[in-house]
Amino acid sequence: GKNMSNTVSQPMYVDVAEVCRDWGCSRAKGYSIIKQLSEQMKAEDPRLLTMSGKINRIYYEEVCMRR
Repeated sequence: GKNMSNTVSQPMYVDVAEVCRDWGCSRAKGYSIIKQLSEQMKAEDPRLLTMSGKINRIYYEEVCMRR
């Protein structure tokens, strides 16, 4: 198909479903993790864009590596 590229590249944001999969937690817990990470990310770099219910993938993966 002509839409091959999205299968290769991941979206720029991680949503709650993915957080729940990675951390083995409930959606409620997933949202609280996202909220926490968003606040942390904003504190580290106020220019970064935060989205409700999603977290920047690059930042998220960095945090997952650290834990």
